Parts: sequence; C-alpha cells; structure tokens
Amino acid sequence: MPENCAAGNTEILVNGRELHQKDLDLLAGRGLPITKHRSYLIEFSGRVLDERTGEELDSLGKLAPTVERVKHGFGMKVPSLVA
Repeated sequence: MPENCAAGNTEILVNGRELHQKDLDLLAGRGLPITKHRSYLIEFSGRVLDERTGEELDSLGKLAPTVERVKHGFGMKVPSLVA
C-alpha cells in the first residue's frame, strides 16, 4: 500500500503508512509517541517497535479484543501461531 493511502498528515508512520490525525490521536491516547518524522511497527498484539532502531516501546495493549475473541472481523483475522 502507498505511504499516503490513509490521507495521513502527521509525519508519523505506522506499518509503512502515514497516520491521519484522528488515528494518531487514538493511538497516542494508548501510548504511541507523537514525535514527528518517526516510523513504528505495531503488531496485532499491540507491541510497538521503533522501525529505525528496532527498539521495543511500551505496548499499546490489545488493539482488537473483539476480533481476538470471535476470531474474525472487519477484514482482520487472529494470527495463527507458527511452530
């Protein structure tokens, strides 16, 4: 997906896409840093990594507990554990 597919305007990227201000506000409320020109990887579990340094930051907590409970929803699936 293109970096600008979410109509982002915050200069903060998550999983390769620039966040829209509404999305940044939501994630910042859960603990995502709001430093401009930064890029983060956020896993389904809520785990956050600084994409540049690989440093693990504080978790955002479960981002989709309903999806996890019912095992589907809104185009998302609970990831399968690969042994």
